[in-house]
Amino acid sequence: MVRLSKIIEGLEMVDDIVDCYYNPKKDEIFLSNIGEYEELSEDEIDELFEESIILPTQYEINEYQIMVDFIEKIDNLEVKNNLQRLIQGKGVFRRFKDYCLEINIIQDWYNFKEQKYKEIAIEWCERNELKYK
Repeated sequence: MVRLSKIIEGLEMVDDIVDCYYNPKKDEIFLSNIGEYEELSEDEIDELFEESIILPTQYEINEYQIMVDFIEKIDNLEVKNNLQRLIQGKGVFRRFKDYCLEINIIQDWYNFKEQKYKEIAIEWCERNELKYK
């Protein structure tokens, strides 16, 4: 049985350079740039990947869409409009977080994002027929 917190931790490590995997046999998360496994032979590395399941990629997680969903839940029209404007163009994530910090809703954002990651982790576990807690 896998802990959702472990899967969520893996989801948070995913970026555009590396993928993240879960090995149910060893109950561990590892990145595709397996520098920590340099001592393994090529066959052992192949076996590790074969018995592991890739976590959702950054494109499947889609943090931008999570930001859009968060903005939609905001009641204050001025804040909502400001955030919608800030998530256009380059530097979206930084501007979004800076503004959330500035108006003191950053904890709301983190809570929302954590809930979305939990939903993604549950869906991933169910799709891969893994029991979770």
